[in-house]
Amino acid sequence: MGLISSLPSRPLKAPELSSLNRADAFELVVSVESEEPARSLLFATETWVKGALFDEDEGWTVVETVELGDELQRVDGLQACEEAIVAARDEGESN
Repeated sequence: MGLISSLPSRPLKAPELSSLNRADAFELVVSVESEEPARSLLFATETWVKGALFDEDEGWTVVETVELGDELQRVDGLQACEEAIVAARDEGESN
């Protein structure tokens, strides 16, 4: 099951976000925004970070994937994915 296909076709509520954090598939799942429901998420495993954004017309979309390794730490991947989400959101608002 892919990341996007495992998400409901709507923004996530706090209990759903907590459930994702308890899942074995991810080490960390956080919302970029502080308000609920979550419309942009950062997913992290040992080897990658992904940023996903929800759009009413398109549903969930992965906007950035960063592979982690010796040269790139998780915090750098989280920051890059968050920046990609903000850029994608700003681009969507200007259309």
